[in-house]
Amino acid sequence: MAYFYVFLGGGLGAVCRYMITTFTVTQFGAALPVSTLVVNTFGSFFMGLVLGLLLPIAHHLHLLPESVRLLITVGFLGGLSTFSALTVETLALYRSGHVLLSVVNMTVNVAFGLLAAFLGLYLASLVHK
Repeated sequence: MAYFYVFLGGGLGAVCRYMITTFTVTQFGAALPVSTLVVNTFGSFFMGLVLGLLLPIAHHLHLLPESVRLLITVGFLGGLSTFSALTVETLALYRSGHVLLSVVNMTVNVAFGLLAAFLGLYLASLVHK
């Protein structure tokens, strides 16, 4: 059953990723990988928030079923945000001669992801106080 929950969550996350990609390309164009920045930032934020909210509950009170954790974190958020797209897009920028832009792209994605995950954990800590 664990595979089913990951499969279900992953499918939903991938559909959301596609929707975000379609929206950002229509808004910002396809020249820069804005959609990957958006999904990685949101994905990192929600991973921090979910882990900050749910894991303390699961650890102390055993209220969070493993199936829910797999559905949300491994499945949905894994399907939504994957850094594999980031690396491919960064290499494409590099190979097309945009060396500085490729470094900026990788740096901004990692920095925003770390900041968003920290913010999610921080907001979750406020709920637990």
